[in-house]
Amino acid sequence: MRTRLLAAAVALLVTSSALQAAGPPLVVHEWGTFTSVQGHDGKQAWWLPHLKTDLPTFVYARGVQDGGIKGVRLQRGKDSQSAILRMETPVIYFYSDTARAVDVRVRLPKGQITEWYPQATRIGPAYGRDGQGASLEESLIEWKGVTILPRDTAEISAAKLIRTSDGAQADHYYSARATDANLLRVNSPHARMGVEYERDLFYRGLAEFPGPLTATVDSHETQLTLVTEGQDALKNLFVVTIHNGLMRYQKVDSVTPDKSTDLSLDAVPFAALDDTRAQLMEDMVHALVSQGLYEKEARAMVDTWKHQWFAEEGSRVFYLLPRAWTDRVLPLEVTPKPDRVVRVMVGRAELIMPSIERGLKREIMAFKSGDAAAQEHAVATVRSMNLGRFLAPAQQIALGSNDDQATWNAVYQLTERVTAPAPSVTAAVTH
Repeated sequence: MRTRLLAAAVALLVTSSALQAAGPPLVVHEWGTFTSVQGHDGKQAWWLPHLKTDLPTFVYARGVQDGGIKGVRLQRGKDSQSAILRMETPVIYFYSDTARAVDVRVRLPKGQITEWYPQATRIGPAYGRDGQGASLEESLIEWKGVTILPRDTAEISAAKLIRTSDGAQADHYYSARATDANLLRVNSPHARMGVEYERDLFYRGLAEFPGPLTATVDSHETQLTLVTEGQDALKNLFVVTIHNGLMRYQKVDSVTPDKSTDLSLDAVPFAALDDTRAQLMEDMVHALVSQGLYEKEARAMVDTWKHQWFAEEGSRVFYLLPRAWTDRVLPLEVTPKPDRVVRVMVGRAELIMPSIERGLKREIMAFKSGDAAAQEHAVATVRSMNLGRFLAPAQQIALGSNDDQATWNAVYQLTERVTAPAPSVTAAVTH
């Protein structure tokens, strides 16, 4: 009996010690998006948005004072580099009942990290100050010694989170803070203030590989065909069209590698934008939660799209990227190893419809060869298409293999006039 009691006591002691050594759980959640632009034939374009960054001014970026990190010159900024896939707004959250420190590294082997906050310990690839030679390290971002703040200390206050007056354009950045994740403190010799606080680790980048979804549209814009050539099935797809203040959308459960999926675009009628958008957002929140995100995270993610992706004129397909795909193209390492990691990435395929391709080509040629009146008409027509940051790739898709320099000169001039600020009423009267 004594032997058994002693054995039981030893086992209890060992178990208790093991639990104490393990400590409370550390949970890491991440979400983000990858955006491609496709013509009616499904070919994904290398593209550069005409509009500049939509981030707050405190976010670090390549090409801006070397990102604050001395000793190397970082290659080209995001606003001057095209990509086939643009990685937009990944954020990493941490959940812990106690304070702890972690090291975080994200690698993008076939691409380049372009923006981030808080300040990172290391960014790659980095180049010598002369800009010559091979990269010194692969594309990555690394935060060393990130402090996950406990939930019950006086140090925790939302007032510590920086917020600047950058206008409505950058407001969606702050949506990511509306979660229950622990606040983070980053001490960095490269940081502007030495110490920075944030609810998450934020970064963006450019990718040199295409998205796994190919979407083709027939010339009448009534039939959509979805195909994936990847090794993983795509799930929870949403086909969205916004036109003249109205919206329609359809859900597709999955697209598998073994067959294409056809969809009739006019099977669902257009309805009021506000009501339809609200229902779409609820459906997408449900899909994101089913993949492991907490509800507040899912709502924060969807809210970042509300006034852009869910309001911009045009057609697009949203789809959940397989976790295996994300881990292959964007490896994440957290040290010490978390008890659980959830990564939910959304693909966005922006579709340049056949009518837009035809219309753009017609207006470009009219601008190139027309008189002042014809050029003004072309400017007004293209402006009414409301292509926003997708104007440049749409023009590229519309012209295809056309390499006539005069035509491209016309494109540049047309773009400048389409995107120029409209003159104010006061200015018009004055002059």
